Amino acid sequence: MNRKDFLGAVLALGGVALSPAKASVLESFGDLAEAGAAKKLDPSLVVFLSDIHICGEIEDGKPKHYPYNPTSLSLRIKEILAMRSLPANVVVTGDVAWDYGMEEDYHYAAELLQPLVEAGIRVTLGLGNHDRRAAFFKVFPQYKESSPIAGRAVSVVELPDADLIVLDTLSELPDLKPRQGTTVSGAIDKEQLTWLQGFLAKAARPVLLCAHHPIGDMPGLVKLVTDSPAVAGYIYGHVHIWNKSVSILRQRVPQRMLSTVALPATFYGDIGCATMRVDKNGAKIGYSSKGFWWPQPSENPPQEWEQRQKDLADEKCTICF
Repeated sequence: MNRKDFLGAVLALGGVALSPAKASVLESFGDLAEAGAAKKLDPSLVVFLSDIHICGEIEDGKPKHYPYNPTSLSLRIKEILAMRSLPANVVVTGDVAWDYGMEEDYHYAAELLQPLVEAGIRVTLGLGNHDRRAAFFKVFPQYKESSPIAGRAVSVVELPDADLIVLDTLSELPDLKPRQGTTVSGAIDKEQLTWLQGFLAKAARPVLLCAHHPIGDMPGLVKLVTDSPAVAGYIYGHVHIWNKSVSILRQRVPQRMLSTVALPATFYGDIGCATMRVDKNGAKIGYSSKGFWWPQPSENPPQEWEQRQKDLADEKCTICF
């Protein structure tokens, strides 16, 4: 689907009546989910989504903020279900909720993501600065129960040739009230660092770290990663811009590189998802741009928007093990 067709689909569906209980954007998923359930799951294949920002507040029959967010996410989900081999895992790297992490946001996000679950895919959610743990755990209690760190949403995804760890980097102020703004920078608590240090010390195979915020936000995590040869790469969201880069870990001899990958969002900035295939030699991550908006779609987009999409066609990154 090219940018014009994608924009047309979003604008056409943006005014459809939507509700957290039964969203119209899901009505066309039945056949795809059923067909997907019959496909073979590839345990070495992972699809990353980030910054889906789903709003569960309804006004005049549709989401109160950015009404095309559900449609944009649903288009990505349809593309995943149409893949020849389905990924065994889909990871959402935070900012599941629209603004403050309201409970209705998570109910609606769960409904939108349900076709992936029905196809047999494991969906793992991370937390970003627009999420809130109390509401998230209420709708998704399994994360509170399975996390190795009490009160944090930390997940371990075991792949055939590596482990993928989804960290909780949400910095949450207890006195913050809805619609008064949110903290942006990421943070990681001592309990997570202690647990991660122990996990990495025992790691018998490569580890890929995944979180919402850039690693540079968290000096403690930078030091831990620098000291651990088990960490092969770091994958994150938050910036809404696809970017691949490397850092030289100077403290180690011989020096080695840490690959970092910033993921696209599903509704503004770089739009799309990233697909990762892992084998014993490394991880290959690919991104095919599905569009670019900033901050919302336009019928007459600036030339720079279209050029950005062309420049990112079939972008790839390799993380060596």
